[in-house]
Amino acid sequence: MSKQNSWVKRRGGIMLAALALVGVGVAFAAGGIDTALSGWIGREITIQSSTVNDQIPSGGKLTFVYDAGDDVVRVCTRSVTGQAAPWRSDFAQPCNVALTFTRGERYCTIEDVRAGNAEVLSACHRLRSREVAINPATQKGAVELHDVIVFLVQGANGKHVISILVDSPARVTGNGSAVGQD
Repeated sequence: MSKQNSWVKRRGGIMLAALALVGVGVAFAAGGIDTALSGWIGREITIQSSTVNDQIPSGGKLTFVYDAGDDVVRVCTRSVTGQAAPWRSDFAQPCNVALTFTRGERYCTIEDVRAGNAEVLSACHRLRSREVAINPATQKGAVELHDVIVFLVQGANGKHVISILVDSPARVTGNGSAVGQD
């Protein structure tokens, strides 16, 4: 009986050690910023061009801030003199929009994003949020919700570039894009 008891204790110890290692790995993954994303965190990015100036204004500034408690990236906007339009709805409230990070196989290029090939884009590092209120809906008293996808792009000379796609599930023609860099 003591041999069996000793074996059970050894086996139990090995199981506890394995569970502890798994726990440490999960805590590290949940508590840290992915290296593919880390270069974009804390940098102020200026929107350089936008086909949706009423939603994401050219000249507007934003910063990505990692919220470890919720494991999301918050978009903190800032209005400046000379931007095409004010930030609206969810973007008007600083750090109100939360994005989730998906690690891809690589960084996309601006050309990849413009081409819009879903298979290519699905392999890129990106941030996404569903149901973001950006501007009022065409129906009085309603708010139109959009999906926002931010592709991380490595720019020239170490610049951190983003390409933002705005999609409106409510209407097919409501999509647009914006590009910015630090």
